[in-house]
Amino acid sequence: MKMSPGLSCQADLDFKIKGIFKKALDRGLFTGATAGYSFLNNHKNEIKTWAFGKTENNGGNRITKSTYFDLASLTKPLVTVLSLLSLLDEKKFFLNTPIVNIFNRKIPEQMENIEIGQLMAHCSGLPAYREYYKNLIEIKYLSERKEKILDWILNEKIENPPGKIITYSDLGYILLGRIVEDLCGLSLDFHWSEKIVKPLGLQEFLLFNPKKYLDKQTTYAATENCPWTRKMLSGVVHDENCRALGGVAGHAGLFGTIDGVLHLCNHLVRQFRGEEIHPAYSTENLRNILKKYKKSSWMYGFDTPSVIGSSSGRYFSEKSAGHLGFTGTSFWIDLERGISIVLLTNRVHPTRENEGIRQFRPIFHDTVMEYLLSSGERS
Repeated sequence: MKMSPGLSCQADLDFKIKGIFKKALDRGLFTGATAGYSFLNNHKNEIKTWAFGKTENNGGNRITKSTYFDLASLTKPLVTVLSLLSLLDEKKFFLNTPIVNIFNRKIPEQMENIEIGQLMAHCSGLPAYREYYKNLIEIKYLSERKEKILDWILNEKIENPPGKIITYSDLGYILLGRIVEDLCGLSLDFHWSEKIVKPLGLQEFLLFNPKKYLDKQTTYAATENCPWTRKMLSGVVHDENCRALGGVAGHAGLFGTIDGVLHLCNHLVRQFRGEEIHPAYSTENLRNILKKYKKSSWMYGFDTPSVIGSSSGRYFSEKSAGHLGFTGTSFWIDLERGISIVLLTNRVHPTRENEGIRQFRPIFHDTVMEYLLSSGERS
């Protein structure tokens, strides 16, 4: 792939990055953003972050690298998949374990043979999305809501035979979040915090329901108005189904800073390459789930760059993995080259109808990758 000239040093990259983010802010693609990269180059770990804009469109605070963003569906790979990996290491299940072996309840026949690995790879046959929250919010107790949504999902009509067709599914990951809890006997957020991020020292930079744990001076990138309270969501999860479940679910709910997401991605790359270990899950199991499921474009919870029109841009190798978040967040990791790039924005503020992020993402990724790849050639 031929690269554009002109990014010969860090100052050149900073100048160009500032330019593309200024244009995005001027066009109203988002009110604020943080971004960064990590590059493992000749045994050196080069890390760079940027911050732009404000937390909301009517005033707000200045965005810094300490600002927390609603990471939306980044919850799926970074929380649910990694939590499952720790339980896979403990042999609590296998990727081909059917869910009928997990739940201590009667399951409709059509659901019995859905495998955990199929749920992870979005090929379980479950529908993509349902507006469960409209009925959930009428139920008083959270414990009852969690049982009710499990019943609803297990009684959904399967749209395709399990293992045959990819349908990106929130429902599948809500189910997986519950599977984590049933297998470990703890809440998803507590298990993940203690087992996955605490050993990495990231528990204060990646967490659920941040307003319960962080001080009042913490800044959050705002998202949309809550239709229930008519208040702007800030530090409260944007996803309606997750919000109705108390802010913790397998498909959404995670908040984080640029440093938190970037360092977790960097750890995944280093562990994949055999440069680090994690006490909760083996490198072998990590490498196994960072493989495409059969002939699909999905790994076990991680997406891969599409051949044409990828949000990752033009330069990520075939051995790359990533994920997008509805709120305007994303990460891409190039396992072959040792590169992680994270983009956190609040593109749904003040409305989700703004989809200019689709054009912005590849421009940002290409700009950073052109610098990193040329930097790698020079070193």
